[in-house]
Amino acid sequence: MAAAMLHSLFHPRAMDDFPGPFARLAREVTEELRRDWERTCREAAENRRLEELHATRDDYHALLKGHLRLLEEYLSLTEIHQRAFGPNPVWISEMSRAVEELKQLYDELFPRWQSSHDLAQILTEKFSLPAEKLRELAGTHSPPTSWFEETDDPFSAK
Repeated sequence: MAAAMLHSLFHPRAMDDFPGPFARLAREVTEELRRDWERTCREAAENRRLEELHATRDDYHALLKGHLRLLEEYLSLTEIHQRAFGPNPVWISEMSRAVEELKQLYDELFPRWQSSHDLAQILTEKFSLPAEKLRELAGTHSPPTSWFEETDDPFSAK
């Protein structure tokens, strides 16, 4: 009885497939946000523009957090909608993955990224080769001859 009443109160035909294409678009947006972060931070590191990237921190944080909250609320609304009007597990799955992917990006950066030093540390960890790979490369590539001719101690107090 309550379900019939709910259908009478809230069942716009335009929302029959709610959240419809938005679920797929939400995933595409989160994937694009990840790609944009990867590309931008790599370019900033390669071109020594970390201070410029750090200058965007507060706005980027607010935008990322805002979009994450929006997706979480949309997922919550999707779950309520589906309980009331019938399940569509594909949409729930798509929205859940979008939320999870954006949350993962957010958690990788915040609250850890507070200073430009924090950003440099995050990017160093992100782009540094693992020790195993470095050992493999060292085993197959000998150091340049000029290294053997150096007499300065880079670790001295001078």
